[in-house]
Amino acid sequence: MKVVIVGAGALGCLLGARLAAVTKVYFFDIDPQTVNAINSSGIFVEERDGSITEVRNVEAVEDHSELVDKIDLLIFCVKSYATRNAAELLHRFPALSSALCLTLQNGLGNYEALAEFFDPLRILVGSTAQGATLIAPGRVRHGGNGPTYIGSLQRGKDADISETVRLFRKAGLEAYEHGDVEKLLWEKLLINVGINAITAITGILNGSIVEIPEARNLCCEAVKEALEVAARKGIALPENYCEKVLEVANATGKNRSSMGQDIDRGRRTEIDTINGAIVKLGMELDVPTPVNRTLTQLVKIVERAKKGNR
Repeated sequence: MKVVIVGAGALGCLLGARLAAVTKVYFFDIDPQTVNAINSSGIFVEERDGSITEVRNVEAVEDHSELVDKIDLLIFCVKSYATRNAAELLHRFPALSSALCLTLQNGLGNYEALAEFFDPLRILVGSTAQGATLIAPGRVRHGGNGPTYIGSLQRGKDADISETVRLFRKAGLEAYEHGDVEKLLWEKLLINVGINAITAITGILNGSIVEIPEARNLCCEAVKEALEVAARKGIALPENYCEKVLEVANATGKNRSSMGQDIDRGRRTEIDTINGAIVKLGMELDVPTPVNRTLTQLVKIVERAKKGNR
């Protein structure tokens, strides 16, 4: 399979580096500095044991017309607010017309944005526990190892799902098929709800969510509200899901959350599709979400302040 990683951020670079060992990988990113860095130096992954993995056999483009090979798989790793624009740019190009699309993004609404431009029958939905921190363009630190789950909201996609899972496993990535994608999306959402905003506001690493009692309590309160919203929508999740969130925070303990990295760099965050999505759904379903509302507002304050100081 020939693969395009859409968005050469922390997760995109990590996945691209792994997949490049077993297949042809391109990166599509609109940032010229990122594209130039990858084309001139490749990808550098600082592994969890301190070693460095260099990957040179990759190419990056900022113009989709440069993708002349027929592409089999698009892996969307862009921020959720950029999904629609990326899909609109890519969907008409002939080399991509029959490609599978896999979203491994945070938040709600990415599938719907992709489905505006790509055949819903060719869209796969996934969640990954892989954690990475972007150090510089094309250079990442692997901060957490974990499984990737892949499924579909449409019937009859078993062969595509199986082929994609096999590709990930061949690249040394733990991967599984998942039969309940809506539940999968909510499980991932709850993990992000419990970790991302708190780490973004406070500047702590993921592991400190577990180590600091106040952070742990705040995490569980945010997750509890999200569970109440999910239950009102008819999505069954374990009542003690905060324990799972804390396990993920511990497993990715040395990682800075993606939202934290965005705040550090003065960039827009995905708060509206994570904690903000819980607030919005809570209003629609008449479920109070004061903790998530406060976290959303605080992230927006910090986000605006950081941008103002750049």
